[in-house]
Amino acid sequence: MAEDWSTATLYPNGTMKNKLGIRDAAKLADVEFQIAAERELLLLKQKVSQIEDLKKVHQIMFSPLYEWAGHYRKGDFRKGNTVFFPRERFDYAEEDINEVISNLPKKGLLSAENYASLIDKINFFYPFREGNGRSTRTFLQLFALEHGQAIDYPLSNDAMIVAENKADVAQIASLIKIEAVAE
Repeated sequence: MAEDWSTATLYPNGTMKNKLGIRDAAKLADVEFQIAAERELLLLKQKVSQIEDLKKVHQIMFSPLYEWAGHYRKGDFRKGNTVFFPRERFDYAEEDINEVISNLPKKGLLSAENYASLIDKINFFYPFREGNGRSTRTFLQLFALEHGQAIDYPLSNDAMIVAENKADVAQIASLIKIEAVAE
C-alpha cells in the first residue's frame, strides 16, 4: 500500500519533515516562527495581485525549511475535524478568489469586510501542507499596502481561529483593524 502524501511529510513522531532534520515538534515550531518572521522582511517590496502570488509568498517564507514550500498540497487534507477544500477543485478556488480580488477597487481604501472575505476564502482553500495562516496574513498585508492600508491582526490568534473555523466573515472583520498608511 502506497504511503499517502500527508503521512509522507511527517516523521514517525508526527513532526513535519524539514530540511534541517529537526524531529522535535516544539523546536521546529520555534525555528519555523523565527525563519518565517525574518523572511517576511524579504517580501516588503513584493507586489501581489492574484491568488497565485500566494505561492510566491509561501515559498519565500518557508523554503529554508520545507522542500514543498510554494507548492500546493498534493492531496486532500484534514486537521482534527476540519476537512479542507478538495485538491481536485483548486482551480475553482483560485478562480473564485481571483474573481473577488478583481471585483475590488484597484485603488482606494478597502473595508475590513473586504479583507475578511478574502481571509475566509483563502482559509477554506487551505492550499499548503503547513504555513497557510502566516502566508495568508502576509499576502493580504502586501495586498493592503497596494491600497495604502495596513491590516492590524489581533495579538491573540484564538478568536481569529474560532471565527475562521466558523467561516464567520463578520466576526473576522470585527477582529481586524484597517489603517491607512502614509505613502
